[in-house]
Amino acid sequence: MLFGRTLRLPCDILFGRPSETPSSAKEYMKNLEARLGSVHAFARERIKLTNERMKTRYDSRATDHHFKEGDLVCMYNPKRRRGLSPKLQHNWEGPYTFVKKLNDVVYRGRPMPSQKSSI
Repeated sequence: MLFGRTLRLPCDILFGRPSETPSSAKEYMKNLEARLGSVHAFARERIKLTNERMKTRYDSRATDHHFKEGDLVCMYNPKRRRGLSPKLQHNWEGPYTFVKKLNDVVYRGRPMPSQKSSI
């Protein structure tokens, strides 16, 4: 294929070119734009459907946490420490005393008296 055109075979010379073959470059570009537009619209629709399906599945398993003031909580802190395998590192710190909910995902906590402050 060269620039969207197929090769000419000996049978094409005897029987003529197939009717779906564009006769000019402009016609080929029009056909290509139309096909790409329809494929693009189809892909967008499929992505939208897939996103909705993934959200539905996520929401079915997601849980909302309701903490009360004074609850003991642990904080997830996955920082890498040198010289120790990631499998052996402690990613959870705490316990902390829950103080206040700042927004949907951010909370304020106070370390227990025996803990050193890291918040």
